[in-house]
Amino acid sequence: MLFNYRDLKELKHQLEYIDTAIIPVIEVDYRGQLMAIVDQYEVIQMLTLDAENQFKGRVLLVPPVQVQEDYTLPVVIGEQLKGFGMKHILFVTPMTSRLETAEDQFKVNIFPLASMDDHFKQEMMEGQVKDLMRRIIAMWNK
Repeated sequence: MLFNYRDLKELKHQLEYIDTAIIPVIEVDYRGQLMAIVDQYEVIQMLTLDAENQFKGRVLLVPPVQVQEDYTLPVVIGEQLKGFGMKHILFVTPMTSRLETAEDQFKVNIFPLASMDDHFKQEMMEGQVKDLMRRIIAMWNK
């Protein structure tokens, strides 16, 4: 499920099936690292949208959370989603672990996108999408 009105309208009625939230977390510094932020955002967006599409009706993909030095916001959002009824929270981020435990995090490998065509970008993402899907399935099997 995506974070839009149509999908969220049905969420509360389907919580026994949609029990996993994916929270993209991006570290930002707008003082000159704009291209790095764009690469992070685009790679994470492609990755999480592909995984959501594969697990449609089983996961909720929330909007990306931007952080700098304070990493409490994603954790608070995760706790709020658990309070709503989500059983599993997975942070998808290019950063090394600064959130909760390593069990709650999937580290994304970021690569420069500026000179790649769409076909090559998709090819580069395939392995990470499969790894993310395996990670989600492992969470469900615990």
